[in-house]
Amino acid sequence: MQEGLLNELRRVYGSLTLRLVESLKTPPRRLYIRVNTLRASIEAVLEEMEREGVRAWRDGEIGEAVYVELKGPYKLPGDVEKTIVVDEKTAVSVMMGSNLYRPGVLKADSFRRGDMVRVVSKHGFYVGVVEATVSSSELFRMNSGLVGVNVASVYSAPRISELSVYRKGLVYPQGLPAMVTTIFLDPREGELVVDLNASPGGKTGHVVQYTRGRSRVIAFDRSESKITVLKSNLEKLGLAMNVLPIPYDSRYAHLDFNLNGRVDKVLVDPPCSNIGVRPKLVFDKTMSDVSNNASYQKQFLKTAHSLLKKGGIVAYSTCTLTSKENEEVVSYAVRELGFESVEAETLFTRCDKVYFENIVGYRFHPLNSDMPGYFIALLRKA
Repeated sequence: MQEGLLNELRRVYGSLTLRLVESLKTPPRRLYIRVNTLRASIEAVLEEMEREGVRAWRDGEIGEAVYVELKGPYKLPGDVEKTIVVDEKTAVSVMMGSNLYRPGVLKADSFRRGDMVRVVSKHGFYVGVVEATVSSSELFRMNSGLVGVNVASVYSAPRISELSVYRKGLVYPQGLPAMVTTIFLDPREGELVVDLNASPGGKTGHVVQYTRGRSRVIAFDRSESKITVLKSNLEKLGLAMNVLPIPYDSRYAHLDFNLNGRVDKVLVDPPCSNIGVRPKLVFDKTMSDVSNNASYQKQFLKTAHSLLKKGGIVAYSTCTLTSKENEEVVSYAVRELGFESVEAETLFTRCDKVYFENIVGYRFHPLNSDMPGYFIALLRKA
């Protein structure tokens, strides 16, 4: 990790910084799933998962959350000669026990169907072994599809996407802090909610679920492809009711839509340096990336302030750990935009409540209850 970025983390974590960085290299032991309670009860979902051989447990604080437990780490076989090189996202997926699919494959040795092939990240991390379902010549004529079945990985977890509860739209894989964000925002029936960074739709869908489909949601994201993913996820879950998806750069929503002063709640989950995402195979972000992100993030909060009614609330969240993208952005919103920092009404014990100048925020991290890195702050338009 770049020294400047380490120093940025030391501003928050001090002598624990190196321990924090090491923790980010490993996944949390619990992988969370949000039960779609508009379609099924928690009990019914747990029973159906168990019938398919997957044991899951209720979360102790979030009513719609269940989790499965991760197993590992395991030692990988050392005698596999042929190699497929994949991007970092695909490497993490295989490392956690997923099968290998064509998107994400960068290059490969020559191999035949049925061969055992090592999967290696582009930075050289050996993450798993797959049994090839295609030959290497077939691989590079494909745009999508299965390339290999995972036979060995560093960690193993149930393949949620292969379960009947997933296919029927009864569950949605989602990190616990992301669920907490919607709960802290506390959208109500009849309210108009705007999600400025909506794809792939986890928080948008949670708002619909939380209000039993009786809120109105405008879901922005910057491209048609992202909105297509959002629509697909919402429709699969049956949570598309009263949601208007719009492909648009939402930084300008206050200029091009007749929404100013009309919105009750806003979600801002902007692009960030993603330093809190676990597991992290490589730390390739720089302080320049962090500074650029912080400037970008402030633009969404400026738009949110224009859209909100007086007394309206914005939930600002990121999956990163830097103060510059978290506390300092929120402090800007209070100091320059006129927001008021407010505390969440719902208690949640597995995060740190932090104070910075005249704001309060909520930090999740691996050193606190084995969480991913995440930050939430609530702001009210005065």
